[in-house]
Amino acid sequence: MARMAVESGVTALAVTPHCNMRYRNFHVPSLVHRIGRFREMLYQFQIPLKLYTGMEIMGSYDTGERLREGTLATLNGSRYPLVEFHFTGNGQEETEILDSILRFGYRPIVAHPERYLYVQEDPELLNTWLEMGCLLQINRGSLLGRFGQRASVVAHAMVDRGFAAVVASDAHSHIQRTPWMADVWEMLAGDFSPSTARRLLEEHPRRILLDQEIHMESPDWF
Repeated sequence: MARMAVESGVTALAVTPHCNMRYRNFHVPSLVHRIGRFREMLYQFQIPLKLYTGMEIMGSYDTGERLREGTLATLNGSRYPLVEFHFTGNGQEETEILDSILRFGYRPIVAHPERYLYVQEDPELLNTWLEMGCLLQINRGSLLGRFGQRASVVAHAMVDRGFAAVVASDAHSHIQRTPWMADVWEMLAGDFSPSTARRLLEEHPRRILLDQEIHMESPDWF
């Protein structure tokens, strides 16, 4: 997967293993240690890829508190945690959880909202999350039509309307849901603009990993 990412033009990658109720005892120091060993392997095999620590956190009402305690990890120790939710719901609980994370001083990045059924049915929920101060991350696969038509339509609308802050691989293997990013770069540059591709794949990700502020322009509200 690391070689594939590099061959597609990726130079830096945030490692975001799932962290949810089944993994409540996920140990951050152990994660840091394992990523350190991974970096050593990349150096050994001469794969020029920078790795950054993170988690894909299943949002819950204690997420903000656990982030403050250090039992959950943000992206590279920044103010930005990557937070996902279940695919079914009504948006109310998710909004309350995001609000609680914000009140702890973090700026949550909502993972793949275009795939949530309740967002597909009522995309105006994205207006609320963006106005609260959250950032929204789209899956590469959604833009390429690999999670169904509804996810693809919402994902393209999010980019077109200025809602998306980041496009990520959400990679799970080297066979399906891979870290190959060249195709989505070409699609974003061709269907939208080269500056859009740079913003979503380079500029905003870099600012997140450096813990710098991201200013979103006023979107075309749903």
